[in-house]
Amino acid sequence: MSMAVVLAAGLGVAIAPAGSASAAISTGRIQLCSQGNYDSRWFYENADPYYGNAYAGWVPAGQCATLSVPNFGNLWRFSVQGRYNTSNDTFTMRYTNSGAEVLMSSQTSGRKFASLGTTAAGQHYWTEYPNV
Repeated sequence: MSMAVVLAAGLGVAIAPAGSASAAISTGRIQLCSQGNYDSRWFYENADPYYGNAYAGWVPAGQCATLSVPNFGNLWRFSVQGRYNTSNDTFTMRYTNSGAEVLMSSQTSGRKFASLGTTAAGQHYWTEYPNV
């Protein structure tokens, strides 16, 4: 059995202006700031097929969202999707540290990321910021 999950505000998502990315993120939490000209969201996969994949809600351009990593025991592999500002079509972005994977669990130290660039082909990417 596989399930897809869409995280909502009731499950630990907090949205704030992008300028609030300066506070440290606590254990088991992950932050995404949409600093490009488009909305972005987390897409994540669990190694255990029982738990399936999940999407976090959209983070509007210019804002940040912090969410709790689901506590289903395994590590989750995170990536970022963007949404074109002229349609509801989505795109997956490259991570600036090519080949690097972002793996998190509810016990992992908190981390901060940002989606950057524009919706133009090849001009969007995401990166990690120090968690301070």
